[in-house]
Amino acid sequence: MNYFDTFYALLQDAITDGGLAARNRVEVEARAADELAITFPAYAALTTWGRKGFEVIVDIAIKGRTVKSKSAALTLFTVLGASGRLSVNQLLMTNPRFIALVNSKFDATTTKPAARYALRSLVMSLPTDDLLIPLSQSFMHLQLQPEEPAPELVQHLVGAISAKWLRFGPPALDRYEHMLTARANDEPAFQEFFCTYPQLLDPLAVQVWSQPDFHGAAEPDFVIRRADDSYLVVEIECPGKMLLTKGGQFSHETVHAEKQTLDYESFLSERVVEARMHFPNYRRADCLAVIGLETALTTEQRQNLDRANGRRQNLRVVGFDWLLDRARTMISNIGEGEIEVIKRHRVV
Repeated sequence: MNYFDTFYALLQDAITDGGLAARNRVEVEARAADELAITFPAYAALTTWGRKGFEVIVDIAIKGRTVKSKSAALTLFTVLGASGRLSVNQLLMTNPRFIALVNSKFDATTTKPAARYALRSLVMSLPTDDLLIPLSQSFMHLQLQPEEPAPELVQHLVGAISAKWLRFGPPALDRYEHMLTARANDEPAFQEFFCTYPQLLDPLAVQVWSQPDFHGAAEPDFVIRRADDSYLVVEIECPGKMLLTKGGQFSHETVHAEKQTLDYESFLSERVVEARMHFPNYRRADCLAVIGLETALTTEQRQNLDRANGRRQNLRVVGFDWLLDRARTMISNIGEGEIEVIKRHRVV
């Protein structure tokens, strides 16, 4: 038995075992690998552990000392993100039993999104200077694939790169999601996070004022100027505060946040000429109050929230997790471009 036969046998035994110790053995091989013929199958084996396996590969690629550790991850994530499966002789993997075993562990409904998420996460995590050479090698790998049309594969990789233009992606959103529970009552922490990533408050933001002091009036948390010169006044509370009462009514804290937002918008609109000296082309702003978590709401509470928002002309009340869901959808749309278009739908 030659080296590669022994190596593939080790990987197959680990996949069949499926335990943490087995995954750790594969991780050791993946971190030590310096040839693509070893890196690709080691990475492929790790993916059979699902989301956690993908996270391990991302960590190896970020910390890896070689370009190959990064380019192999980019290529594998792109292939699995496009097709959700592997083929014999793909990515230098020549053992059909190994490929069949790996594919048997995949569920396309979970593997494809996990691979796409890992791809965007890796692209966002690597500094641009460290990304350029691995990207060029990954594009070369993709051109040599035997089955999937190369243009389609390249499109997936290019889509992931485009998300980097947003300046935030899965790593930032993961930190934000962690904050929703770990720092649920730390409003200053969220104020600072939104200063770093104001796109979460509004994807069309081009200029943001944090806690502007206008004649000493009550300060809003944010005033946002959008790309179309419309404005948004934002008041944030904390994820740990109550959004709705058990009876489905706005809580005291929500009513207070709502009032602060509307009062400040009215204050600016009544002084629109002076406001425009500080906020270019200011006109009546939309209002957004962010408080609590919508995932904590019952079905009836959520319906009450929707009805309450529907009755308001220029105000919306949302949970902190609503911002997270919107941001993830936006990144997915930009990175993958898979938006359902329904043509000539018959309504009546």
